[in-house]
Amino acid sequence: MKSAEIVYPTKYWQPLSDGRVRCTLCPRYCTLREGKRGACFVRRAHHGEIVLTTYGRSSGFCIDPIEKKPLNHFYPGSSVLSFGTAGCNLGCKFCQNWNISKSRKMESLGRQATPQQIATTANTHHCDSIAFTYNDPVIFLEYAVDTAMACKELTSIP
Repeated sequence: MKSAEIVYPTKYWQPLSDGRVRCTLCPRYCTLREGKRGACFVRRAHHGEIVLTTYGRSSGFCIDPIEKKPLNHFYPGSSVLSFGTAGCNLGCKFCQNWNISKSRKMESLGRQATPQQIATTANTHHCDSIAFTYNDPVIFLEYAVDTAMACKELTSIP
């Protein structure tokens, strides 16, 4: 049985006079008719708005050493919880995650994870940071921001 598609409201779009909507989140500025998806495949026109269809659903989790990331002198020797979602707005010919980032199977690739669950998991596994990775995180901005806020809230507790 397929799970129901997630429809999460977004802010970065504008209505057009011909009934379409334009996504203004990334430089592609996708112009969509009702029900159509953008180049990222995770933002869709729904009832005259742009919605995010992967909020709270990750394509995978991994605890990595921070040195695996392209960061210089950022918490050396620490662990980072890495995660991303399906879809991507980029078309990199060298992408090592193309099977995830270009997937059209959100239901089979996605694991449910609220921002609070991600923050708690990172804390439980002694990860000093979280990496939004595997695809361009701009496409799941709302999920990424809420996750960052949940992490901040969890680490701000005395």
